[in-house]
Amino acid sequence: MHRFSRNVLALAACLVLMFSAAIIVQRLAPPTPFALLFTMPDGTPCRRPCLFGARAGETSYQETLDLLDRHPLTRDLARRERISTAGMLYEGVELIVEVQGDAWGKLVQISLHIQPNYVQRLRLPNSSLHALPHALLKSGSMGETVAAIGAPDYVRLDGGRDLRLYYQFDGLTFYFARRNERLNPNDALTSLYMYAVPFPESPSLLAWSGFTSSERYYARLTPHSR
Repeated sequence: MHRFSRNVLALAACLVLMFSAAIIVQRLAPPTPFALLFTMPDGTPCRRPCLFGARAGETSYQETLDLLDRHPLTRDLARRERISTAGMLYEGVELIVEVQGDAWGKLVQISLHIQPNYVQRLRLPNSSLHALPHALLKSGSMGETVAAIGAPDYVRLDGGRDLRLYYQFDGLTFYFARRNERLNPNDALTSLYMYAVPFPESPSLLAWSGFTSSERYYARLTPHSR
């Protein structure tokens, strides 16, 4: 009996050591490129809502450019000014980050685009992809988004394979390409926007119900809201 008890205690101790080691390894592991979206240039977490350490409506436009010039996700990208929108583009292969300020020198919007077709529209007609640097951030997923900043307030299911997650009072919108009729953690991120103002509620916005089918989202609508 005593021998059995000693074996049980030894096994429990081994399990505790294994779990502790796993937690330590996880904490020491470097953050993924996607997780770096929500950090300062030195890798410390920024106060939410934020992107690259900047906060729309609070951070100045010039300070935002300084942050992006030092941030590991954007510092190696090609920089181009957009006169028509009073903004700046940070360009990489299949990635563009767009920054816009207002007349008072405040940041009003940051957007990030991984979708190749949209990225190509923002580029100059004669720009060569071969001349652009490769971006550290190449992809993101819906699962990574929810794990990083929590559950969204709303979902918008547009026609086709696109969907959006809205973090209403954070001013954050994430665009994803759906693989099928379910909201899947592996659905790929295509664009991300941070605005200076919260989003107004709309009948087209459905309350977040987790990773499930589109039919379940639509089933929660009342006949009047349809």
